[in-house]
Amino acid sequence: MGNVQGMLTAARRLLGTTEHPPGSNRNLVTRWYGFTGPWCDMAVCYAAAHSDNLSAIGGKYALTTAHARAFQNKGRWHYGIGGIRPGDIVFFDWSGSRSIGAIDHVGIVEAVHSNRTITTLEGNTSDAFRRRRRSSACVVGYGRPAYGSGGAPMPSGDGILRLGSKGQAVKTLQKNLNTVQKAGLTVDGAFGPATQKAVRAFQADHHLHVDGEYGPQSAAMMKAALAGRKAPIRPKARLAAPAVLEVDGEFGPATCAALQRALNTRAQARLEVDGAFGPLTVTALQQYLKVTADGVVGPKTVSALQSHLAAPAGGEWDAATTRALQKALNAGSF
Repeated sequence: MGNVQGMLTAARRLLGTTEHPPGSNRNLVTRWYGFTGPWCDMAVCYAAAHSDNLSAIGGKYALTTAHARAFQNKGRWHYGIGGIRPGDIVFFDWSGSRSIGAIDHVGIVEAVHSNRTITTLEGNTSDAFRRRRRSSACVVGYGRPAYGSGGAPMPSGDGILRLGSKGQAVKTLQKNLNTVQKAGLTVDGAFGPATQKAVRAFQADHHLHVDGEYGPQSAAMMKAALAGRKAPIRPKARLAAPAVLEVDGEFGPATCAALQRALNTRAQARLEVDGAFGPLTVTALQQYLKVTADGVVGPKTVSALQSHLAAPAGGEWDAATTRALQKALNAGSF
């Protein structure tokens, strides 16, 4: 059985791993797994397998929702980032629903910071394995692998406040229920029947599942209600302001965001500018290049892009292609 440091070391060795071509999901991770598809969870499994930690994370997974539920079924799941530690497997939902069923990305926690952000090691992020700095906004929760050594014990709860919960988080909930629901609760930090009744009323009033447990979706709705909103506030991608791109041949979030802006301007693509080279962005690019819009970057798409950019042809999206794209985006000539 491996340990936390072995897991992180194996993950760091993947830094810089890319797809050939970008958008194809083809690289050493997917070859190892034996399946060509979105590879963020495959990369977690690859790092685990190459550090004797595959059993610690529960085995091989490509589907993030199934992996999160496996952690949950083993009592090794926690909603949100409370108590998160390096080596934990953190799951994201970019829509901010905080629901396991909506998870669409995963990474390995490398570091935890005092401002409620984390540094992660992630596969399939802008077509590569990269180090990211993430806020808690889109975190659904995390699973804690059963490392042989170096792993921390699980927090006492799973991140959900329910009948019998105690502490400062319950006090905050009671104060908020008094503000939003006029619940008239005693703010004592003890989740009793009166607090449960107020939570159920809050859930019913805001069209949530009524179970009397204060979990991630109720918390998201409470945040919106305190702000005077009637619906949860969807988190937005945090990107640097538009600026001249560094012509470095690296197709990262800044280049992808600039491409999305260009497609919105030139092709009325209506893309969310999030710096993620997903199927909607790929399809919009293909439509702009007048090739089959199947959402997968294959040789025909790459050749069409190279022709459009007057870049060296070859059917493989390499650094030279990205540099030509960056120059065109900087010049406004894409």
